[in-house]
Amino acid sequence: MDGRRYQKSLGTRDWQRAIRKLAALEDPQAPRLKPIPEAIAAFQSHILNLERSTQRKYGNVLAQFAAFCQGTGLNDLADCRVEHLDAYRASRKIARTTAQKELETLRAFFAFCRERNWIGDNPAKRIKSARNVRPAEVVPYTPEEISRIIGACEIIGRGPYERLRAHAMVLVLNNTALRVSDVATLARDRVRDGRVLVRTQKTGEPVYLEVWAETQVALDCLPRPRGAGEQPRYFFWNGTTSRRAVVGIVERTLAAVFRASGIEGAHAHRFRHTLATRLLGMGASEQDVADVLGNTPAIVRKHYSKWSIARQERIDRLMRAAQPATFVQHEEKRPVIH
Repeated sequence: MDGRRYQKSLGTRDWQRAIRKLAALEDPQAPRLKPIPEAIAAFQSHILNLERSTQRKYGNVLAQFAAFCQGTGLNDLADCRVEHLDAYRASRKIARTTAQKELETLRAFFAFCRERNWIGDNPAKRIKSARNVRPAEVVPYTPEEISRIIGACEIIGRGPYERLRAHAMVLVLNNTALRVSDVATLARDRVRDGRVLVRTQKTGEPVYLEVWAETQVALDCLPRPRGAGEQPRYFFWNGTTSRRAVVGIVERTLAAVFRASGIEGAHAHRFRHTLATRLLGMGASEQDVADVLGNTPAIVRKHYSKWSIARQERIDRLMRAAQPATFVQHEEKRPVIH
């Protein structure tokens, strides 16, 4: 190489792997050999700025993939081919929607590795996405179901502390449709002058929402979080335990409420669908609902547009305007049958 002779052990008895190692030595632009566990660790460090729940989802998928690679003798990332991904996906006995999510995670992981020249291409991109994969329909709560959930707050836990907290959590969810993580870490100084200011975890955009009178009363009656001191900063969090811990506490409290309510399929995220449906039914635009939920209009259009009365009315007006004049004249001349 460059007029110099090298004598170097490649540390392998596999001929194909030796060729790749030699190519990496001779061509600095060639993909560098990277052990799969090291690549996964680097990717997890790369996504530390994402939401903890998102990190866990990525981590769970990649842990399953790493175990599969170890079991099949795959060591270096460059050894991974499309057929290996096909075999991994075939070994996973999961729903089609979950399989599609896992494929998206693998595509993101291999794209990260491709950018760092650890692999020649992204094998996950050559796997076709399943068609017509739709998540389970999320049905909005009815007023009667919301009343049952609120009533269930009075019978869970051991006493007033748990019940007052559960009551306030449910009313905040019903009022604002915030994510559970946003409710769990809701700071007191975010609620002022009859409005709540929350910077949502996903979009980072500030959202100002009006606080209904019943919700305000429930927040005012909240006991201090245990271990929070005389002047707690948060409504439900003492500020000393980890954020993940308080989110887990809120999730368990809400799960107890939903069980006590007896409503099948009840969960916190349905409050988002409920508020979106209510707003769209009142004629709110997709942008209005996106501002309230902290989403984008595209997400609102994808999940909630079928409930938009204003959208359907616009479609009806367009279809009437597009009707050919000859059809209109024919309609006017149609005889009336008594």
